[in-house]
Amino acid sequence: MMTDYSRFYRGTTSIPAYGNGANKKDTLVKYEFNTTDEHGNKVMERMSREETLQAMKDIRSQYGESVIVEFSGDGMAALLENKKGQAAESMTPEQREAMEARNEAFQKEIRHYDRSASHLPAYSGMYAADKAVASAVEHCSKEEQGFVYDIIRQNFLIESRGSMTEAERQANISLGMKKAEYAAGNFIPESSRKSFLEAMESIAELAGAGKADQNGSMDYGVAKARYLGHGSNLVYTTSAVDMMRTMDKEAYAGYQKIDRNEDGGLAALKYLTKWYAGAVRKNPSLVDDYEKQSEEYIAKNVKGRKTDKTFADIKTGSKATFLESLKAFQSNHPGFLSSIINRELTARFWRG
Repeated sequence: MMTDYSRFYRGTTSIPAYGNGANKKDTLVKYEFNTTDEHGNKVMERMSREETLQAMKDIRSQYGESVIVEFSGDGMAALLENKKGQAAESMTPEQREAMEARNEAFQKEIRHYDRSASHLPAYSGMYAADKAVASAVEHCSKEEQGFVYDIIRQNFLIESRGSMTEAERQANISLGMKKAEYAAGNFIPESSRKSFLEAMESIAELAGAGKADQNGSMDYGVAKARYLGHGSNLVYTTSAVDMMRTMDKEAYAGYQKIDRNEDGGLAALKYLTKWYAGAVRKNPSLVDDYEKQSEEYIAKNVKGRKTDKTFADIKTGSKATFLESLKAFQSNHPGFLSSIINRELTARFWRG
């Protein structure tokens, strides 16, 4: 089963896009593996070469092709340093100088963006809930937006259950709702608080109904979200790729086999366009049928579902009371959901 690496996650940042088609990169995700925390306390052993390779493989598998995953920290084996050293040894002085210049220019571009908060939106696939959340945080700071979207990414709709038990996953959702209550009471505009909390409760219910496969990967039963715009201007669109995946598995298998490196994804785009035109011609109600699947799933499995109350006693009046309550919970339940709680207690948001 895949290890839970969430405590090593350090944020998501948009970067200047480069590349074309399927090779286009526009997002940087950072993971940091350190043997000690900021106070010098030991938190992990140094990883072996095999553990490093496995961690890199597991983490990269959670993200799409448009994402660059950056690994750092003294807890990782010297694998990356060795690779850099070997590559540098084979370069001429001119090549090495050119590479360093490119890296320096790239780093300068990245600094134009906020690297401290994962403020990029995270969506559930339920349009009404997603728009309510996006509208509520529209005029909040990037740090506050990152805090809210982190709830959806790290507490609610996690990609993989990892090493968590199902009881721990449900408790993690409960912690997310207390964080949502904190947000509502401390920085969400008063006019949006009610709709924001109702939306977050809906997403928590969706998360609670999710199922893990034998590898721990989560399935939440709804179509993948695809939107245009942002905030109160968020507009729903249908994902043709996900529609193919759910409505025509044979065609999707063929789509997956297309090499996107040869022509920048043009062949894949032509395949998708041809499939969509033919599928709609055969079944004019295809889009409605596709979207109805999500609606029926939500009506049957999500609406009215009771969410976990493990963290119901956490106080949310201020940052100080929230942290004091969470530390008290940890003291009374040693070892329970430790990596998630430790990540929360050391989050930059609470120290601001």
